[in-house]
Amino acid sequence: MDLRSGTPLWLAEPAADPPESDLDGPLDCDVAVIGAGITGALTAWQLARDGCDVVVLDRREAGKGSTAASTALIEYELDTPLVELRRSVGRARADRAYLAAADGVRRIRQIVRESGAVCGYEELPSVYLASDTAAAEALPAECAARRELGLAVTTLSPADIANRFPFSRPAALCSDHGAQLDPVRLTAHLLRSAAAGGARIRTGVGAAVSAIQRGDRLKLAAGGGMVTARRAVLATGYESQAYLEASVASLKSTYVIATSPGQPLEHWADRCLLWETARPYLYLRTTPDARVIVGGEDEPFADAERRDALIPGKAALLAERAGRLFPDIDFTPAFAWAGTFAETSTGLPCITRLPAMPEVWLALGYGGNGITFGAVAADIICSAIGGRRHEAEGLFPLPG
Repeated sequence: MDLRSGTPLWLAEPAADPPESDLDGPLDCDVAVIGAGITGALTAWQLARDGCDVVVLDRREAGKGSTAASTALIEYELDTPLVELRRSVGRARADRAYLAAADGVRRIRQIVRESGAVCGYEELPSVYLASDTAAAEALPAECAARRELGLAVTTLSPADIANRFPFSRPAALCSDHGAQLDPVRLTAHLLRSAAAGGARIRTGVGAAVSAIQRGDRLKLAAGGGMVTARRAVLATGYESQAYLEASVASLKSTYVIATSPGQPLEHWADRCLLWETARPYLYLRTTPDARVIVGGEDEPFADAERRDALIPGKAALLAERAGRLFPDIDFTPAFAWAGTFAETSTGLPCITRLPAMPEVWLALGYGGNGITFGAVAADIICSAIGGRRHEAEGLFPLPG
């Protein structure tokens, strides 16, 4: 199945692809990373830096599956507020999850700087808008809960919001711990850097992994030949569920538009990331060339054909809703696309080993925090492969 459809902004000027390695015959490596999206790229980059012999395999082009569908808002806030998450999974686990996500945001900043990636990375505030009075009444408790963890967050009053934006809301939370970037360029850069460090990368039909067998070493049957490895990482998102006995996450489709460049942003305070308490929520960000990206209008996934047929109507709805917030901006879509993502019932991802094959790690169910949890997953997995225990290891098991 295609993981996305339409034309994402990030593919308008494609980044340089990583060099391809030959798979016409057997390969042997320390770690096989299946998936060349953002999680696979983050993992391969770190493993190569650690001196591991890495092979990256993906039946799609690098970074052009779910990664290309991302709006790339980098936030620690989960789709489930901290107060609500404490009620559903317990205070200790909820607090650790939020702190792990905050570490993920910091880790992305560190990786961009260390790798020298040119990917439009910008650190910006994140503003969480109360969509109605009931949501506004819940924000003080949410603010207090986050502050207990040492997360810097403040509440905004209706007057504060009116001073910053051309719209009104009963309240909001503001965090300085946010960022945005171009996910395809970051993915491509990390894979090129991994290849320069010795990683072998293969994409396309010949790199499609059809089975993993356990023995003295893992045997991965790929279209272009057999790959043997000590360890493997399933960085294929919800498609990794094919290796599980039961599904652990449900699928949703999200819709996105991007405007033409040069939009008037003087009434958009700090060009902050914006999202709202309503579900499904609307979320907005800008780009360095003054485009606006608007996402939302999520739908339960039925099939790719239905998802794709909804793009024109969803694009019009996103433009209309965003136009009510910023009437001076022309939200006529220059790009419109849709992507499918997975979320678990708790709102937390699954970052763990396969029960039947503990040499194989998987990471899926990121919800709306794909890049943030991709960084968290890469850190946990690379630490374990390197013989180090990450403080978040065991925090994101399979449900049940």
